[in-house]
Amino acid sequence: MTVQSALREGQSALFYAEVDTPVLDAAVLLAAALGWSKERLLSSLPDPVADAEIERYMSYIDLRCAGKPVSYIRRKKEFYSLEFYVDERVLVPRPDTETLVEEALNLLRSLPGRPRVHDTCAGSGCVAVTLAHELPGLVVSASDISAAAGEVLQINARSLLGRELTFFRSDLLESVPGCFDLITANPPYLSGKEVDELRKIGWPEPELALNGGLTGLDLGQRLLDQAPAKLNPGGWLLMEAAPQQISVLTDRAREAGYAAVRTCADLAGRPRVLAAGTREQNR
Repeated sequence: MTVQSALREGQSALFYAEVDTPVLDAAVLLAAALGWSKERLLSSLPDPVADAEIERYMSYIDLRCAGKPVSYIRRKKEFYSLEFYVDERVLVPRPDTETLVEEALNLLRSLPGRPRVHDTCAGSGCVAVTLAHELPGLVVSASDISAAAGEVLQINARSLLGRELTFFRSDLLESVPGCFDLITANPPYLSGKEVDELRKIGWPEPELALNGGLTGLDLGQRLLDQAPAKLNPGGWLLMEAAPQQISVLTDRAREAGYAAVRTCADLAGRPRVLAAGTREQNR
């Protein structure tokens, strides 16, 4: 079997399994099975593929047809041009979360000295590790309610930074010591009903990383209440949320007494990140 015929077979199986992106997924999974880049794959369409590699590829296709995300099959996901290890212990990083990273970097570059940054609901570490990678002078820590997520985070920290990050197992900020110049968060923001629907179709991502309570806003609202006590004067909380939730969280931030409240749009122009700042004069 050639590369091209293997791609066609995989695409056909994924199409009939009603996978959304059969052409792309087949190419990515065949490249993973062969240990090739996608560019090499597309330049080698007439080349033969060994039986063992076809067997590995078709096992990947079977997993994808069963609903397993490509990132879990490959055990990796690109985020902010970095390659993160992921598995079923953590949420797969989404492109939307790069908006949170961009806003954090913009803020941090305007702060003097060595800002202290904490990322809560850290999951795979995509935000905390990326910030530490992009601005090596930062003092970065992270937390998550899941100890298993912390294990994945440290895999990525060691791989991408050459060291581990300070990690706290914590329900949001409850068990996190100290104060920070910036707190970032991508808390779970699906409603319980939405999570139930995903469970019915076999969605494999951990419920702890998805479920934001009855309306999806429980954790975001709690975080807005907790963060002021953990922020240095003039510090900021940056939090990702669903676009339809941002206005509610903005109102909650103003009620909680934040001095500055604004929103940041994602690449599609939708409000995606809430930025809430404390008063500078409280120093």
